[in-house]
Formats: sequence, C-alpha cells, structure tokens
Amino acid sequence: MRWLGHSCVQLEIGGLVVLTDPALTPRLGHLRRHHHIDPATIAEPDVILISHVHIDHLHLPSLRRFARDVAIVAPAGAEGLLRRWGFRDVRTTRAGATHDIGAVTVETVPAVHPRRRGPHSRIAADPVGYVLRARDAAVYVAGDTALFDEMGTWAPIDVALLPIWGWGSTLGDGHLDPHTAAGATELIDPAVVVPVHWGTYSPIGVRRPAWLDVPAERFRAELDLVDRGRALRLLTPGGSLAHRPQSATERHASAAWRPS
Repeated sequence: MRWLGHSCVQLEIGGLVVLTDPALTPRLGHLRRHHHIDPATIAEPDVILISHVHIDHLHLPSLRRFARDVAIVAPAGAEGLLRRWGFRDVRTTRAGATHDIGAVTVETVPAVHPRRRGPHSRIAADPVGYVLRARDAAVYVAGDTALFDEMGTWAPIDVALLPIWGWGSTLGDGHLDPHTAAGATELIDPAVVVPVHWGTYSPIGVRRPAWLDVPAERFRAELDLVDRGRALRLLTPGGSLAHRPQSATERHASAAWRPS
C-alpha cells in the first residue's frame, strides 16, 4: 500500500488496485497541500472507494485525473454528482451491502460523521467505511468517523487505515483523534494500523502550521498506553508499506488452535 496523503491510499489487494477518497491537488478549496505527489507515480485504479460526500473525500478535480469508466463505489446519494461529471460505472452502496469486484469482496460498514456535502449543497449521503477482503488479506478503510462499538465486530483485520485528525487545528463532530483512534485500534485489533487524514492539508495563510505533525506523535503515545504500539506503521505522504507481517487471520487462527 501507498499513502498519498489525507485519506487517499493506493492499495493492491487480491490482484486489484484500489484507491480511496482521492484528494490529490495542491489546492483543495481553502486548503493548501504540504506534500506534492507526482500524478505519474499513481497507478491507474481498478476501483475507487468514496466514503462520503465532503469535498476533501469526494473531490471532483482529483477524480477527473482518472478514466471515466473506472469503477467507483460511493454511498447512495452521491451517484448523481458523479454521473454528471461523466463517470459511467458508479456503484451505490449502504452500510451492510457487499460488492464483489474481481477476487475482492468490498463490505460496506457504517461510519459516524455528518452526511451533508456542505451548507450550500443539497447533496447528502450517509457516510460509510469499507472492509476489503481477499483470500489472504483484510483491510479496513474508515473514511471519516467517530468511534463506535461495531468496529470490534469485523475481525480479523490485517490492516486498519484510521483517520487521526483533520485539516485544521481543531476537530468537529464525527472525527477520530489520537485518543479515540487508539480506542478504535483496541476494538479492531489489527495486525497493522496506519494513521491517515493528518499532516497533509491546512488552511491557506500559514506557511507550515506547528500542529501539522503533532497528531501522529500523539497517536503513537496513545497506542503505547493501550499496548498497541507494535501495530503502528507511520508513513509520510507518498510513503509505502510493502512488508506484510503475520496477518490477523493467521494470528486468530493460530490462537484458536493453540493446545489447552
């Protein structure tokens, strides 16, 4: 996998290239990006997953970098906007739905986050997350969400992509912060947790905010407090994770078969 900044991750799973919530431009509304990603280094995706309709997750200028026939899975309510922009293979989803794409099963799971695109838009959709399952891997893509108990019901999970902050110095409702993201890690119990949605964008007008990198170090400290520090894989935008440790599937299986 490769973290491209904010909530955008390029995953290779089950023979597919999956891209999550592309936000790739130097400017995003009133926000400025601090890490440039060369578009030529981004693999053409087989499927794009959209978690919700906020502009930093359903960002049309970033989506326009990709072919109009790419498969897009998006929450019900977003399809009209995507189709108006020329995307032909839009697959709507809701929590509880599954989509089989090649050798990958995409399970749509709930998220706790505001559903409206913005104060001046009539577009709204219930936010979702995704659990991707292939023969030898399971990945949880949280999107944007607050902590909720159902996170503990999706085991086994090999890799959890958890948001730990946002794009400003404070957070609104429906976001994980370093403390609650550590709580989510306890519930999910992944083999690996990769923090996303931090350190990428900030409001224009500040050269490089002092708080930009703070969430990652706070998350590391919070994980240590709940004895989950060994699961952390901390990337910077553009960074990759190629090594796969023993999967959660293998860990849970070996625990189940341990002699008593």
